[in-house]
Amino acid sequence: MSSAVSPSAVPAPGASGEPGARQARGLNALLASSSTSHEGLSKAIDNVVLCRRRGLIRIQEITAARRDQLAAARRLAVDALPHGPALKRSLVTALDASFDADAAFLSWARRHVEGGCSGPVTGDRDYRRGLARSKDAREAKARFAAAWRPVARAHDLPAWRPDQI
Repeated sequence: MSSAVSPSAVPAPGASGEPGARQARGLNALLASSSTSHEGLSKAIDNVVLCRRRGLIRIQEITAARRDQLAAARRLAVDALPHGPALKRSLVTALDASFDADAAFLSWARRHVEGGCSGPVTGDRDYRRGLARSKDAREAKARFAAAWRPVARAHDLPAWRPDQI
């Protein structure tokens, strides 16, 4: 009996885990997109408070991008990643809370700007809902980031911080 392994039975270099590597890179690309969308929300809110329409426009852009990212996260294939389904659920939960917060801020911003920027900001129901859902999103992002770290390390990808997602 020979102990030699046939060449066809030996995986090509880098082939083992290749589906996992592809899936990790896909997830990382979504995280990079999320990071870009997240930037500027605070400034956009500040602009709306100051009755600057560009703030409203930026919140609209952020909300649309977050909606698309949430849809993309729901479509992600993660079956080749360790604990992939749990990781995906964690990301979807975080992005869902972020989208809900963005949508609430958008509702407030529209009403605020279209109403001549009068009335209290912090007392607005949608503004308060945006703050509450932002808190939920931060907590969910922290849980996701902790679960992502080992995957990122294994595939030499960025270990995104919760405030970057």
